[in-house]
Amino acid sequence: MAGHHVRDRVRERWQHASGRRVRHPSTTTAELAAEGVARRLVLHRATVAPLHRPADVPGPVWRQWRATHTGHVAEQVVLDLTGATVVSGFGWVFASGRLVADLWQEREHSATRMAAHVRPTGPAVHLTGTTASLLAPWVRNYYHWTVQGVPRVSMLAAATDLSGIDHWLVPRLDRGYLGEWLDHLGVPRAARIEVSGVESRFTTERLLVSSVPSAGYDVPRWVVRDVRERARSLQRADGPELLFVDRPDTGRRRLLNREEVLRLVRERGFTVVDLDEAHLADEVALFSAARVVVGVHGAGLTNAVHCAPGSHLVEITPGGLTYPTFHKLAAVAGLHHHVLRGTEPALPRPLAFLDNEADVVADVPALERLLDRLVPRAAPSRPCGARVL
Repeated sequence: MAGHHVRDRVRERWQHASGRRVRHPSTTTAELAAEGVARRLVLHRATVAPLHRPADVPGPVWRQWRATHTGHVAEQVVLDLTGATVVSGFGWVFASGRLVADLWQEREHSATRMAAHVRPTGPAVHLTGTTASLLAPWVRNYYHWTVQGVPRVSMLAAATDLSGIDHWLVPRLDRGYLGEWLDHLGVPRAARIEVSGVESRFTTERLLVSSVPSAGYDVPRWVVRDVRERARSLQRADGPELLFVDRPDTGRRRLLNREEVLRLVRERGFTVVDLDEAHLADEVALFSAARVVVGVHGAGLTNAVHCAPGSHLVEITPGGLTYPTFHKLAAVAGLHHHVLRGTEPALPRPLAFLDNEADVVADVPALERLLDRLVPRAAPSRPCGARVL
């Protein structure tokens, strides 16, 4: 469970204990369409989402992955309705006072539970004309924005002429990649309305909103195709083929034997990059040229979606924190995914928990053996747009 997921679960429990949670009446997109109050366009049918166990994932981790795996990718739709209300920076949609619950499809964090602390009634900003919403839980996170936020623009484009949209509800644009992606996707700056906080409330004359894809880390193949196609003009073929994604200034999941790891990857010809201040164009250019990417578990590895099929993604994880996030992404992107669990001391089993901020000691001998297979000879480093360390 990622850090923002943990915080939301803690918030839900506190609200339940304090009596601040309200169970809203809910409905579904299909019910609204059947009632004739909305138009529902199905863009992608539900599909099976297989989960294959990689050779380097141990039994306890595999059992954890299977326990949270849904086994399917839900149907994806666009909803066109009048008189809807959009509440909070998470973008909860209410129609006639009912929460449209199936736009958000996470099984472990359902809309009815997560929206229980918001109020659909009260002072609101009224938006005339046509409004589109790109709001969703956690969408400001780089991973969620890439596989859940960006594809929704294409979903809306399949339902309407985007030039006819008067207002775009977007998350707070305090992270550079959000605004850069919106510019790249052609969302007019003058039409953007930044939304944050639980008290934000908008009533709309007409609302266009899509379901949120990639629930449960099950990224559909069409999402990978869409993100790659959207970024195609930024791809390059002349960048470094070997990348190590460094996190020198992070406050969590710090690589405790960083210098030892850097010495090894540099000896093998890797270019070491820090993506913290990199621009969208830099990241796409870097990863589209790379054939082997190594890094500690973090949102920056989402950029592997831009790697060519057949490339390798090596994910270093804390020993007690192994998510299927990038295993699933790599599978649909046609990449080879390798997990290297850390060797740092672990809590005794009765006390163990998924610590999203745990520091990691990379298993350097295991990394060296893996690189012996993937990188037989050192390759010269090449210049790139990100900060090279």
